[in-house]
Amino acid sequence: MSSVAAGDHNAAVAGRRSSEDVAWASRILAMHGYEDLTLGHVSVRGPDDQTIYIKRKGVALGEVTPADVVAVNLEAGMRSAPPGMHLETVLHTEVYKRRPDVRSVVHGHPPYATAFAATDAEFAYLTHDSVLFVDGIATYDGVPELIIDEQQGGLVAEAIGEGRVLLLRNHGVLVAERDVQWAVLASVLLERACQMQVNASTLGRLRPIPESLLSRIHAVKYQQDFAGEYWDAWIRELRRRGGDFGMSEAR
Repeated sequence: MSSVAAGDHNAAVAGRRSSEDVAWASRILAMHGYEDLTLGHVSVRGPDDQTIYIKRKGVALGEVTPADVVAVNLEAGMRSAPPGMHLETVLHTEVYKRRPDVRSVVHGHPPYATAFAATDAEFAYLTHDSVLFVDGIATYDGVPELIIDEQQGGLVAEAIGEGRVLLLRNHGVLVAERDVQWAVLASVLLERACQMQVNASTLGRLRPIPESLLSRIHAVKYQQDFAGEYWDAWIRELRRRGGDFGMSEAR
């Protein structure tokens, strides 16, 4: 095989793998409160660093297959984006342009975190789920409309800064992480932490974990390889439910 052909083959394999990762991530998020009509999207950065693979519009998170994932070239910009792109794809592209460390982005409208973002409530570290966000949660207070152009996307990317989670006021959430497994884990735990805070607040005065313990708990609870364990367990759960349609057998 020539070097050109080998390069094309490797690119095709990487594209299929990335598309399948987006499909799995979408289905996992659908199980955990992120299903919202055909809205919400997941993306991953490809091995070439310039291509992102993102769910197309028109399909719900729970029904995404690898065929429903499209490739976008960051250098070309949205003017050259393929048909079928979500209007808010700039939420992803503008983060990737500014954050070479980010390999996966999630945007969605989970009910508890979205409700939390529509209040002045202070995020409380009540459970181990919340401790993932020991470095804090940022908020975008810009206009609560669709983020559809690169200037708006840039403002959102600046709002998340070097963080992993951004609450979009009166809109939803944005998660930017080191890989797709961590992006899904952070998205799921954010919704769980917000739900727990809502539940706890109905029972009495909140009693957060002491600040002095947060870093220690985080170091033990969120070791690097743990996200992969949870990811594999979620895929096994989807397979048991028959939610592995269109996916390869070996993962």
